[in-house]
Amino acid sequence: MRSMNRLILMIAGLVSLLMVVGTYLIFSGFGDKMLQRAAFSQSHALAHLTFSNMFQLMSRGWSREEVISFTDHATRSVDKTPIRVEFYRAPGVSNEFGSPAVQAAPDEALQAALSSGNPREIPGVDGVRFIYPLVAEASCLSCHQASKVGDVMGAITVHSRYDDAINTSRKILMLVLLLLSPVPFVAAWLVTLYLDSRFNRFVDDVNQAIARAQEDKSVDLSGIQPGLEELDEVLESFKKMACRQKRPE
Repeated sequence: MRSMNRLILMIAGLVSLLMVVGTYLIFSGFGDKMLQRAAFSQSHALAHLTFSNMFQLMSRGWSREEVISFTDHATRSVDKTPIRVEFYRAPGVSNEFGSPAVQAAPDEALQAALSSGNPREIPGVDGVRFIYPLVAEASCLSCHQASKVGDVMGAITVHSRYDDAINTSRKILMLVLLLLSPVPFVAAWLVTLYLDSRFNRFVDDVNQAIARAQEDKSVDLSGIQPGLEELDEVLESFKKMACRQKRPE
C-alpha cells in the first residue's frame, strides 16, 4: 500500500476513535443530566401526590393508627422500585400526638429543609433526593392546635435511584458507537481504492504513451483523461514538456 493510502487510513482510524470517545463523553453526560432531571420531576410528583392523599385523610380527621397505616403502606408500596419514600415528624407534632415508633435523627439536608420550610433537591452519584417540608396552613390548625401557620410539621423525602438506568443507557450507547465506528474507516478505504485505481490508470496510460512514441516524435498524451483535477494539472505539465522537446533546436 502506498504511503498516501496509509495516511488516509490512519486519519480515518483516528477520526473513528475520536468520534467514539467524544460522542460517548458528550452523550453520556447529557443522558445523565436528563435522567437526573426526570428523577427530580418524578420525586416532586410523588411527594405532592403523597401529601395530597395525606391531606384528604387529615381533612376528615384520622387516628394515630390510621396515620401509621398510611405511612407504612406508602413506604411499602414502592419497595420493589428504585424509589424510596420516608416520612419525618417534627418535634412539635411528636409532642402533641406522640413520636413514631422508629424515626432517625434528621441529617444536615433534612434539617436545613425543616428550618427553612423550602423544598430541597439533592443530586447524588446514583440518584436524587427530594425533601418536601410540610408547612402548616390555616386549615391544618383545627387538628394541630399546638402549631401555627407557617410551622414546619414534618417532611416527605423521596429518594429516586437511576444508576441502573444510567449503566444500561451507557452500554447501549457504547454498543451503537462501536457498531458505527468502522464507517469512517470503511469510507476511507473505499476512497483509497478509488484514488489508487485512478493513479494507477494514469501512470499506465502515460507509460503506454511513452512506449508508443518513436524516437523522432513527441509523446502523444492527448488520449489520456485522468478524471481528477490534480492529475489533469500534472498531465498539462507533461504536455508542455512534450511540446518543448518537439521544437527544433
